[in-house]
Amino acid sequence: MTAPAGAKQADAQRPAARGGVAILCFLLILAGQGYLLRRLIAGDAGSILRLPFLVECCFAVILLGACVLCAVKPTGWTSKTGCIAAFAVYTLYVVHSLVFYNDFSAAYLTGIQAQYDSAGGALVALKLVVALIGVTAGIPASPPIDKFEYSRRLREKAQLQQAQWARNSAEGAKKDLDSAIAKLKDSLSEEELAELLSRLQKEAAEKVSAAKEPAGSDGSSPAGAEQLDPASMGQGRESIAEQWRGWGGGM
Repeated sequence: MTAPAGAKQADAQRPAARGGVAILCFLLILAGQGYLLRRLIAGDAGSILRLPFLVECCFAVILLGACVLCAVKPTGWTSKTGCIAAFAVYTLYVVHSLVFYNDFSAAYLTGIQAQYDSAGGALVALKLVVALIGVTAGIPASPPIDKFEYSRRLREKAQLQQAQWARNSAEGAKKDLDSAIAKLKDSLSEEELAELLSRLQKEAAEKVSAAKEPAGSDGSSPAGAEQLDPASMGQGRESIAEQWRGWGGGM
């Protein structure tokens, strides 16, 4: 049976480590040390039982275990605890290599034909760098999102930003309205304010009643409606303006 599309998408978005890189680095260290120490082991097998090389064998076992872990688990070190443990082991490996630097440098020189003694130290440093690359590759990381997921997230961010702008605009308009009402209250006396409120309520009631009154069957205006000419409308506007000026609106 094929996995559902949602499960495939969840697997694609799950953090994963670069296990192949980690395995390649650890195997390169093991193979390289085996190659460099081949003559030392063949000439004097007892020398491998010295402390530096015994500890190195223990780290080799740890590297093999890390290779198996990266091959089985695509998430590598899996969690923060696993990452801390991996870097702790790497720190011990660095300390061990530096403490026995001379022993490893001399042992590595037996496996190559180098003109300079510093080549052994360079091999020790190269081993530590490759080990660091392997440890870093085992850290799980989230895969990059595709263009469709990026566009979806960008659209959601834009919608949230627009909603925030609309909310701020509405709050600003309400503050301006409250400020205008407060200024109007300060400029009018109690009698004028009561008269203004009464007039507004009366006009609102008239609008509601006019909206509820049905129109004539021939599409004409409702019964009782008066035809207003431009002259009468102008006079009405002037009278309203004069009343408003008397209430303090002309300041």
